[in-house]
Amino acid sequence: MAIKVDVSPCLLVIPIVHFLLLSSQHFATASNENEIGKSLITKTCNGTEYPDVCTSILESDPRSSNADLTGLSRIALELTATKVNVTAAVAYKLMKNAGGYVEFGNAQACYVGYNSSVHEINEEGLKYFDERKYEEANEVVASVNKQINYCATLRIGALDESNTLLGKFTTDLKTILHLLF
Repeated sequence: MAIKVDVSPCLLVIPIVHFLLLSSQHFATASNENEIGKSLITKTCNGTEYPDVCTSILESDPRSSNADLTGLSRIALELTATKVNVTAAVAYKLMKNAGGYVEFGNAQACYVGYNSSVHEINEEGLKYFDERKYEEANEVVASVNKQINYCATLRIGALDESNTLLGKFTTDLKTILHLLF
């Protein structure tokens, strides 16, 4: 014996409409997450404190043109390590060629700060990033930013431009990484 149940057509339509609304929201979100290239760089960098610096540095790496937000963030972290390493080499030369104790001490402080920052990014920041521990990677970038800002307070003319650029970019990188957590 079959049981007859009266179901209003309205009760059938409501779950279907609800499903369609949720599906369209999911697909709209997915398309934004899959955004890549120049439009993603522009959109991401416009949300930072120094959009011109952010855009310029990210567009300097050809990999950025095919990266999603996660890839763009990793590229930014790698670019930071590279630029910090170059600046550490400049600080080392300044230290070696210093004309006096104060000049030597200031250059040494910057060299040690930059050199330890390279290690922090390569050994900790990228490891955390690859483990999807974006908040921890962000903390590494914050530490690097502090080292850069400290070196900037020493007012070493040959490092001023690098300190300014890296200070701005690491500030922006913290904002970009924050989008991932």
